[in-house]
Amino acid sequence: MAPTIRLGKILGIEVGLNWSLIFIYALIVWTLATDVLPVDVPNQGALTYWAIGALGGVVFYACLLAHELAHALVARRYGMKVSGITLWLIGGVSRLDGDPPSAGAEALIAAVGPLTSFVIAGLAVGLMFATSASPLVSDVFAWLAYVNVALALFNLVPAFPLDGGRLLSSLFWWRQGTRQRGVHSAVRIGRVLAYVMIGLGIVVTFTISPVNGIWLAFIGWFLLSAGSQEEAGTVMKAALRSVPVSAAMSSPVVTIPDWLTIGQLLESVAPNHPFTTYPLHDPTGALTGLVRLGDLVKLRREAADGRLASVARPISEVPTARPDEALSSLIERIGAAIENRVLVFDQGKLVGIVSPVDVARLITVRQGSRP
Repeated sequence: MAPTIRLGKILGIEVGLNWSLIFIYALIVWTLATDVLPVDVPNQGALTYWAIGALGGVVFYACLLAHELAHALVARRYGMKVSGITLWLIGGVSRLDGDPPSAGAEALIAAVGPLTSFVIAGLAVGLMFATSASPLVSDVFAWLAYVNVALALFNLVPAFPLDGGRLLSSLFWWRQGTRQRGVHSAVRIGRVLAYVMIGLGIVVTFTISPVNGIWLAFIGWFLLSAGSQEEAGTVMKAALRSVPVSAAMSSPVVTIPDWLTIGQLLESVAPNHPFTTYPLHDPTGALTGLVRLGDLVKLRREAADGRLASVARPISEVPTARPDEALSSLIERIGAAIENRVLVFDQGKLVGIVSPVDVARLITVRQGSRP
């Protein structure tokens, strides 16, 4: 989950917001200002309710950030790299690179999040009593205590990507010997829970509350999808363990002048090569960018005479790797950016290109060669 808005760093960890956060923040403020506060503390001005609601929404996301920071700090203590934290539609996510060193480490990394939320809930209860002279403020702290307990309990549901799923995975890892087996067993249980939530959501939608039913079904679908992605990622890491980038890259690489037009590339160059990606170079031979045939075909009607340099992805934005770098480490390092291709350099010389198709082909071959 990539951040849309970067907020900066906290304790050396980059923090950002995804655009989807706007909807839930608006829902939180609306709920506090029109439902919770007017019912608990009546006869106050509408502007006051909305102002306190807006502040309560900010504090709630501060609590959520503390939950994710706890995960990130414990993971970093175990030597894992933390790429950052993103707050989004239904919570937050800590982007951790690599796998925990042991089942116990994974359990502690997962458990510290809900534990932090329970601690925050306890602090909120204390502040609720301490601010009893100001009913509106006290009521917001009561609400924060409730939602933090709910957050902790929800995260303990044994399904990926929730903390409960990772706790269950660590238990199976400890019992079955490998993380891949642990994830597989945990995903099977999480898949059952996800289907149950989807089924209940459909029933609730047509019998009790359409809004609550749709939300329940959506969360079930999200857990189902996330579990499948977690297992696929684990299988991929296992298949690519100790495999160098050079095993997957396409080589040699054909580079073309960046002053050619889109039409010239499609009509004169592309038919002579089996490649779908071409690095560009300027008159001095220096690489300037990268183009993909799929993108150029879409642009052909409108800009067939346009120069490749004007539509290319700048070379500074293209991920790079070394041929001896572990392929699993590269994928963890760049994530979804591999879709934009990776240029492989050996002592400053371009020697290959890695694409998602290359990686998928290698995984298929390695899995097929196993007894």
